[in-house]
Amino acid sequence: MPKVSIIVPIYNVEKYLERCINSLIGQTLEDIEIILVNDGSTDKSGEIAKRYASKYKEKIMYLEKTNGGLSDARNYGLPYATGEYIAFLDSDDFVDVNMYEQLYLKAKAKDIDVVYCNCNIYKDKKHIYPRKDVEEEVIFRGREAVDDFLLDMIAPLPEYHHDVRYMMSVGHAIYRHSIFMEHRVQFVSEREFVSEDIIFDIDFLSHVRSVCYLPDCLHYYVVNPYSLSHTYDDAKYHKMVNLSRIIKERLAKIYSEEKYYLHYLRSVFFLLRNTVMRMVLAGETDQKIKRILEEKLYQELLSNYPYQRMDLKHRIVFFLLKYKCILLLKILFKSVKS
Repeated sequence: MPKVSIIVPIYNVEKYLERCINSLIGQTLEDIEIILVNDGSTDKSGEIAKRYASKYKEKIMYLEKTNGGLSDARNYGLPYATGEYIAFLDSDDFVDVNMYEQLYLKAKAKDIDVVYCNCNIYKDKKHIYPRKDVEEEVIFRGREAVDDFLLDMIAPLPEYHHDVRYMMSVGHAIYRHSIFMEHRVQFVSEREFVSEDIIFDIDFLSHVRSVCYLPDCLHYYVVNPYSLSHTYDDAKYHKMVNLSRIIKERLAKIYSEEKYYLHYLRSVFFLLRNTVMRMVLAGETDQKIKRILEEKLYQELLSNYPYQRMDLKHRIVFFLLKYKCILLLKILFKSVKS
């Protein structure tokens, strides 16, 4: 049995794919299984993947399917995985040469179900920014501790100085294989939701008894300079609203409202602030911004959240949103952008 199976969904990434695969075949943890899932690529990605699979037959498995999206490709690879732990790596990202050895050895030494590490935000070779979610090794053991970690991953409590405490991405972790088998955990489609990883995290972490977070920055999350992720788009916005609804439904099945509600509302604040900022920068009308602020989802937030417990910069933004100070929001967000 391999120690770690790494599932890599592939779709039209010929520019990045070799870098990704090279970072895997060079891993210091030798007993790994690399599963390349070609999700109907129309460029040369399939040719590149097949070439590597032919050269490294003992380590790489090549699968091919019709296009179904990132989550569908991950799910497609799961039944082929035979490793003790499973990892997922997006094909435009890459990892440090000893990432999986460090994660696996820690999982075995401490009997951990999920092990995360810190990440690097990679723009290009000259612009690499370490993201330190933890400064030292942290272990969450037992249901209560894991629950607190999961809720903080969704969004922290009001007193925390950032809107994101732990990066919600599956690319910087390994997951115990037996939990997939026992609870049939899969990914939901990113074509229905933005940030589908957080729904996976809720579904998976609700079944684990231990999580470890390592301070080493071993995963490279590649930022596409041409991405539309920082612009406003109606269709994407409605997916984000749908994501908030699903998060609340998932949490309500697991926790009491008292336990999850402030974490959930902080995630809604994060969504609202970013939505309004993108609308401002996209030149959307004041009327459209006001209509967003009047939606039921945000009225629940603006009426119930104890924003007085937040730090000053967050209190200011919350106040401006609450009282629909559009002009001041425009000045604030444009000054931040510049």
